[in-house]
Amino acid sequence: MKPSCGLFPILLGAMIFCSAGNVAAQLEGNLGGQSSGSTAAAAYYYISKTGEITMPLNLWGMVKNPGRYEVPISTDLIQLVSFAGGPLGEADLSSVKITRIERRDDSFKKVEFTLDLRYLDKLDSQALSLRPGDTIYIQPKGFGAADLLTYLTTVAVLLSALANVYWVARTL
Repeated sequence: MKPSCGLFPILLGAMIFCSAGNVAAQLEGNLGGQSSGSTAAAAYYYISKTGEITMPLNLWGMVKNPGRYEVPISTDLIQLVSFAGGPLGEADLSSVKITRIERRDDSFKKVEFTLDLRYLDKLDSQALSLRPGDTIYIQPKGFGAADLLTYLTTVAVLLSALANVYWVARTL
């Protein structure tokens, strides 16, 4: 289907307007502002006092405010998740993934490891420490018994409705 000539300028204008909004949000973030929005939009958070040495971190997944964070260099994983408003109810804290890019000689190597945040007393401060550029991903919980019960209930309700429709159709 060929787009009409009248629709093309409108679409182009909308794309330019959206791009300008993203550039403005990025500039605001780079200048130390705080940009927040819905969970679908990218967000940049600057959490530091004047003069503090900071590091950039990425926090993705099941937290209230995912996004890019500029935080003091002493920030650990628990503090970062707290800055983000905490984990959501459906967050799987048993396998929080941290991805780190390490420089070795003249090359870079991606290192990934997972932490179980359900038992903080078993983790030392070194395990919770973060480095500039780390990306933390808190994934959603997997399929559990409560999910199974929800699906089985839905199937039972649908089968009951179909049986009722069949019964009514048969009596007519």
